[in-house]
Amino acid sequence: MGNKNLTLHEVAEMLGVHYMTVYRYVHEGHLPATKQGHGWVVQASDVRDFKRGAGRAVSPNEGGKKAAPWSERMLALLIEGNERGVVKLMESVLRSGNDLYFVYLDVLVPAMNAIGMKWSAGEIDVFVEHRASGIASRSAAQIGARFSKRGVHKGTVLIGSPIGEHHVLGYQLLGDLISMEGWKVDNLGGDVPPESFASAAVQIFDVVAVCIASTMSETLPALSKTISSIKKASNKSILCFAGGAAVLDSEHAENLGADYWAGCPRKLLPLLQQHAIRN
Repeated sequence: MGNKNLTLHEVAEMLGVHYMTVYRYVHEGHLPATKQGHGWVVQASDVRDFKRGAGRAVSPNEGGKKAAPWSERMLALLIEGNERGVVKLMESVLRSGNDLYFVYLDVLVPAMNAIGMKWSAGEIDVFVEHRASGIASRSAAQIGARFSKRGVHKGTVLIGSPIGEHHVLGYQLLGDLISMEGWKVDNLGGDVPPESFASAAVQIFDVVAVCIASTMSETLPALSKTISSIKKASNKSILCFAGGAAVLDSEHAENLGADYWAGCPRKLLPLLQQHAIRN
């Protein structure tokens, strides 16, 4: 086999598991992978190493909860276009003792990533992917609204994407999680020019931080320019977080001009808390 690059589908076949399970291994850091185009590739040697230590690597998530069964059911419902079923599944996950972080990050996001991989591999039509995205967005809006905190906010966080980015689900979910923790969230949407981001950052009341997401490497220059514009307009007083699939790690985020990498909302929220105007 040598040390060639393998797709997640090929890895799943080698391991005898569902490819969503392989994605989870990658997402949780158990299996090294590299972003290539719209998907991920894994070196054959890493798969062999993983198989030798698989009993240790695939232990359950924190608290003993396993995400895969929920996310596989979510995938099936999204592909069917069953919006009511998606909402009911989210409610079932919550009733089972999980929180909104788990619903979004361990159930919905892996399912949507799997749909993206299926479309990229030619297994589903683009209309299925678009329909699933709409269902996911509307279902999350319905569930997430229940968790929004009222009263005095800790400050304002702007979220959105730079010019050229039209994917909206990721920062919609992030906005819900930030809002749940007591922040006011202003979602500027996608395809936002740098000067508009900068104007919003200095004109909107109590802005503490800006979270900007790029899912495609082609939009990284626009992301970097946006951060530069915000820093200049605010005299470097506003924190900038860079995230999305195209931003690889903390070093990459810093090279783009950001203060922090928004790689995982579970790690982003404690960083925000350090800069809260009001607790």
